[in-house]
Amino acid sequence: MIAKIKSSRKWQLSILGIFIVIAIAAFWYFRANPVMPQMTIYFLSEVNLPQQGDTVLIFAPHPDDETIACGGYINESVKRGAEVHIVLVTDGNRRNLQVLRYLEFENATRTLGVPGENLVYLNYPDSRLALENCEKLKEVLAEQIEKVQPDILLYPHPNDTHKDHSTVGTIIEEIMQQMKEKVGVKEYLLGYEDLVKEEVWEELEVVEKIAKKITCYKYLVHHAYFPYPKKYAPELFVLPPLDLVTIEGGWEKFMLSEETKKTKERALRAYVSQLRNPLLKNLLEASIRENEIFAVNQ
Repeated sequence: MIAKIKSSRKWQLSILGIFIVIAIAAFWYFRANPVMPQMTIYFLSEVNLPQQGDTVLIFAPHPDDETIACGGYINESVKRGAEVHIVLVTDGNRRNLQVLRYLEFENATRTLGVPGENLVYLNYPDSRLALENCEKLKEVLAEQIEKVQPDILLYPHPNDTHKDHSTVGTIIEEIMQQMKEKVGVKEYLLGYEDLVKEEVWEELEVVEKIAKKITCYKYLVHHAYFPYPKKYAPELFVLPPLDLVTIEGGWEKFMLSEETKKTKERALRAYVSQLRNPLLKNLLEASIRENEIFAVNQ
C-alpha cells in the first residue's frame, strides 16, 4: 500500500513538473513573441464576405489606411460584385502633401477596383481629430452610414495607438450603439405608431434597417506589435497582438489568394510619399501577408 502511495505521489509530481515547464516555456515565448503564434491562424474563423449586390463601407482616417488594413478585402469584395465605398476622414496633410496623398489614394483605390465616385473626402485636419467637436464629428460619420446603408462596415479599432484612428473607431462604436438603442425604442413603440411624429418614425425605421443588417469589423494599423514583425514578409500570417485578444471580442481572418495579394501590393506601391519614410515603409510592406485580420464584437 505504501509503495502504491509513493508511486502515485511520484506520478502527480511528474505531472506537476510538466505543467510548470510548459507554463515557464509559454511565459518566455509570449514575452519574446507578443502576438499569437503563427499556427493559431488555423483556429481563427473566416470573416463574412459580401455577396453580389451587397454594399461595403470603409472609414479610413488617412490615405493608405484602407489599403494597409483591408486592401485584400476591398479587392475581393469588388470581384464578388459588391459596391465598395470609402470615406477618407482627414486630409493627410500633416507634411503638407495633401494634393499628392489624395492622388495616391485615388490611384491605390482604383487599383483595388473602387470607382472614384465611391470615394468621399471629409477633409478634417490630419492628426487633429481628437480636437474636433466630438458630437459634430459623430453627426458627420453617422450621416455617411445612413446614406450608404452598408451591409458590411469596416472601421479602425478603438485601441489603435494613433489618435486619429482611435477617435474614429470610438465614435463609430458609439454611433452603432445608439442605433441599437433606437431599434429598442422602435420595438417598444410598436402598436403606438399613431402617437409618434411621422418624421421620427421614419428615422427609426431607417436606423432599424441599417442596424439589423449590418456586419461590423474593426481593423488595426498602428500598434507596437502589429504587424509583427514590421518588415516585408509576405510568407507570414498576420495575427493580433496578445493584449488585444479578449473574451469580449474575437478576431477573424481573411486569407488572400496570390492574385489578391499581388493586387494589394500594387495598390500599396502607389503610396510613394509614405514609402520614402523608412518607418512608414516598414509598416506598409509588413501589411503584405498571407491574410488580413479583423476584430469583431461578440
